[in-house]
Formats: sequence, structure tokens, C-alpha cells
Amino acid sequence: MGKNQNTTGNFMTGIIVGSIVGAVTALMVAPKSGKELRSDINNQMGTLKEKSSEWKETVMEKGSDISSTAMEKTSQIRQAAMEKGSNVVEVVKEKADQFRNTANGAVEEIAEATKDMTDGWRETIHDTTEDMADQAQESIDQVEAQTMDSTDTVAEKTKEMADKINNSMNE
Repeated sequence: MGKNQNTTGNFMTGIIVGSIVGAVTALMVAPKSGKELRSDINNQMGTLKEKSSEWKETVMEKGSDISSTAMEKTSQIRQAAMEKGSNVVEVVKEKADQFRNTANGAVEEIAEATKDMTDGWRETIHDTTEDMADQAQESIDQVEAQTMDSTDTVAEKTKEMADKINNSMNE
């Protein structure tokens, strides 16, 4: 925006300065009397004032047009940037929600897998404990059976010895 106005202003300044230099040079080179020369210079200055006034109005109009166009374009760009920014915010929110949902799903899957593993371990420990208890009971039962057998055997042997001792005393 500033560059266009600056370029237009420089161009118009160049036209005005060039016109003045050209008019003064033409008047100075022309062979005329002083009175005619002054009259021509005054006429040329009047013409130049009119032209410069016209150019000034043209420059002001163009500058105003350029300024309003620039303001309109700036407004459009601002609006487009705000829309893009809003779209970016929406996309970021959507992606964050997707990530959160994915993370929550993963956490739930891990929790479920951990629970399943814990349940499996609990069951394995329970089964192993029951097996060990059964084996211990079997061992106890075997020891009791052997003890009963041994006790019966010892009792029989003791009775036999007592009978032999009684028999030998009675004889």
C-alpha cells in the first residue's frame, strides 16, 4: 500500500518538475523581448498552476482510491486469516480429542489386560495352592497310614513278646 502511493507521488512530482524545467527552458531559449518573455512566463505559470492543480486532484483521487482499496484488501486478508486461524483451532481441538480418545482407549485396554493377567495369576496361584494342599494331605494320610501300620505292628510284636515272656515265666 505505502509503496504504491510513494511510487505514484514520486511520478507526479517528476512530471511537475519536468514540466516546469521544460517550460522555463523553452521560454529562455525563445528570442523575445523582456515584456513578451514575462508575459509568456506568466501565461505558462498560470497554465502550469492549472495543470498542477488538476494533477494534484488526480493524485489525491488515486491516493484515496488506493487507500480504500488497500483498506478493503487488508480487511479481506484479516478476515481470511481469522477464518484460517479458526479452522486451525478447530482442527487442533479435533486432533486433541482424537488423541485423548485414543489414549483413553489404550489405558482401558491396558487396565483390562492387567486385570486379566492378575485374574490368571490369582487362578494359577489358587490352583497351585490347592494342588500343594492335596499333596500335603496325601503325604499326611500316608504318614498316618504308615504310623498306624507301624503302631499295629509294634503292638503285635509287643503282645507276642509279652506272651513269650508270660509263657516262659509260667513254665
